[in-house]
Amino acid sequence: MFIAGVELEKLFITYRQNTTNFISVNFTDFIGNLKTNLIDISSKKIINAKKDTISSKEISIKKHNQKYYNIESLDKVIDIEEARASFDRNILPFVVDEQVKNFVLRLRDIFIKENLYFDKALTELEIQSKIAQIPKTVGIVLENERIISKHDPINKLTKLKLDSYKKIRLENLGVQDILKQYVGKILMSVLFLSILTIFLTIIRKRVFSDNSKITLILSLIFLESFFAYISIQIKIDFPIELLIFLPVSAILLTILFDSRLAFFVQMVIIMITASIRGGDFSTGFIAYCGSVLAIFSVRDIKNRSQIFRSAIFIFIGYSLSIIALGMDKIQTESNIFTDLIFAIINSVMSPIIAYGLLIFYERTFKITTDLTLLELADFNHPLLKKLSTVAPGTFHHSVIMANLAEAAAEAIGANRILTRVGCYYHDIGKILKPEYYVENQIDKKSKHEKLNPTISAKVIISHVKEGIELAKEYKLPQEVIDFIPMHHGTTLVSYFYQKAKNVVDEEKEDISDYIYRYPGPKPQTKETGIVMLADTIEAATRTIEEPTPGKLEDKIDEIIKKRFIEGELDECELTLKDLSKIKLAFLKILVGIHHQRIKYPEEKTDE
Repeated sequence: MFIAGVELEKLFITYRQNTTNFISVNFTDFIGNLKTNLIDISSKKIINAKKDTISSKEISIKKHNQKYYNIESLDKVIDIEEARASFDRNILPFVVDEQVKNFVLRLRDIFIKENLYFDKALTELEIQSKIAQIPKTVGIVLENERIISKHDPINKLTKLKLDSYKKIRLENLGVQDILKQYVGKILMSVLFLSILTIFLTIIRKRVFSDNSKITLILSLIFLESFFAYISIQIKIDFPIELLIFLPVSAILLTILFDSRLAFFVQMVIIMITASIRGGDFSTGFIAYCGSVLAIFSVRDIKNRSQIFRSAIFIFIGYSLSIIALGMDKIQTESNIFTDLIFAIINSVMSPIIAYGLLIFYERTFKITTDLTLLELADFNHPLLKKLSTVAPGTFHHSVIMANLAEAAAEAIGANRILTRVGCYYHDIGKILKPEYYVENQIDKKSKHEKLNPTISAKVIISHVKEGIELAKEYKLPQEVIDFIPMHHGTTLVSYFYQKAKNVVDEEKEDISDYIYRYPGPKPQTKETGIVMLADTIEAATRTIEEPTPGKLEDKIDEIIKKRFIEGELDECELTLKDLSKIKLAFLKILVGIHHQRIKYPEEKTDE
């Protein structure tokens, strides 16, 4: 196959006789350069595979007649593409004629060919042989040897020993040992749930007696426990335990209930997830720091967008605890940095997940949160806009009454937002017949003058039933609807009862007060009890001529004592101490409303 240099030269001489100016250099030099390149390049080690596909920096070469391999650096080997490219760079720039160029390329392809061939099967066999020669263990740990003592720093060798011990221990676990582990985890979980049950039974009886709220709490415990279980099943070399998103339950519990309940339940959730992870209380400590700050960040939440503010607090809690644990355990900076990256993911995702689940829990369990109440407190709500337009007197009364009730609720530790919203909607039934109520009457003539007292009482009492129907039509929460019947309780419509009694006395007949009483029920909560008192007191104090603090106080005392003696406050949780605080809160607001104004002197006019 090899063409001798002399024969090659003869070919070019023959070609030269028929062609002129086919090269740009001296013919003899060109022929010499051509022969040198063909011989040099063809004598190199040319492999039949692309070099960029070979990961190793060395290759083993074995000839057919050799028994052993020769190790060569990959740099000393070229592939066919490199060989041809080298030839083209050295020769083709001097060739002018296209036909001669094609002739030179055919010579290149004849002379320059692969002389090393990749054997895939032999290579795989060699790799497996080398892997088999790698020792599976590093060093020796003698029987009863102490691996590390208390307070000793952990170095690389010690960590290898501890990891090996853990691996061997897990491999040697039998069915009985695994069963013991599961029983231990179940016992710990039962113990934490028992403590939570005791807490709810003693401190939060209302929550414990509500099946839907218990189901809600258990669903959050189950959800976080599920994530904890998944985290130990995923075998990757990253701190996946930091993506359990424990702050989600902290945020939801605070918004759906309150910060005190959230703190206690969250502690139980953290302990259960730590026990599921095999006593991983380091992760529990990190989650505790992030969850506590998350609770504080949404404790006084005013709108839904504030949930995302908690991301900053969660990251602060996670990052500080991660750095503290990392320094305590002498972790490397790279490990701490990786943990911080996962903490960022947790702090960003937790508020987003909580925001989505909040809407789900509100709808599914029909829970009225402070966020929902704040949305209902907006005067642009269709029902409040209608009330302010159709019954402006009732609307004005409701707003003033809300200021009274909110101050009282804050004084005794009741839900002030619920109390305010309850005041706004307590008389919405008056929208249907506003002209029958004194606060909405523009004319001096009353609609009741031509009606029988019994009919008048029924018209007045009907606003309760109509208000409930209207509230359900506008899909108000049940906690708000309860204010409509409970703010009257079973009190008597005294004006029309007395009017009817006067008529009956003249006719010497008996009269029952049943038809002149509101249907009830009596107030069942502190909030509804406060609204009952605020409703009566606000209306009564408006009738006082030249009100003074003394007169206002007497009137407040009179109404509170009357409702107390009538038994209207028997079913709510208001104590005598609460009633004293409520009275002072009412008085402070009413004195501000009815304060005496300075009487300016009249201007003298010219005669």
